[in-house]
Amino acid sequence: MKQFIKHTIESAPEASKDLLKYGEKKYGMLPNLFRYMAGAPAALEGYVNLFNTFSKTSFSGGEQHLVLLAVSITNECDYCTAAHTRAAKANGISSSILNAVRKKRVLEDDRLNTLINTTKKLTETRGNIDAEDLNKFYDAGFSPENIMELIVGISLKTIGNYINHVTENIINDELQPFAVGKEIGD
Repeated sequence: MKQFIKHTIESAPEASKDLLKYGEKKYGMLPNLFRYMAGAPAALEGYVNLFNTFSKTSFSGGEQHLVLLAVSITNECDYCTAAHTRAAKANGISSSILNAVRKKRVLEDDRLNTLINTTKKLTETRGNIDAEDLNKFYDAGFSPENIMELIVGISLKTIGNYINHVTENIINDELQPFAVGKEIGD
């Protein structure tokens, strides 16, 4: 069986080099996910572009990473669970919220709880969410446009989760403190 190549900036196809440099600068490390995607420049470019698009949604940076974390947990992607725990924490999400989301507990913040639950439902049902769940989302102060934004985030994270699954990606050393099963501290 052919193996996936975990590229360095030097070994990557020319079309991926700048995107790898961008990833290294943005994250303070070169994410293994980017290193694998580099072999298929269109995959890396699509992922980065969709990530940048999702960052323009009405959700705060912390909420965006909670959405991406919820998708990653639902899709059982350990790599992205660690990465988005780290990113959510860096974007102001408390350790208590992160630990609750990671342990699939109810959050005290009803709005965030609804955001997480709706994200999970959309992911689990592949978009076939029922009217009752949509109404709960709207009752929490969200809009139909927010559903569209969630679907952008779910699409983004599904790409990353699936690539991590097929490449059997392991988390970077920098993500180890956020690995699945670890308690997140302040």
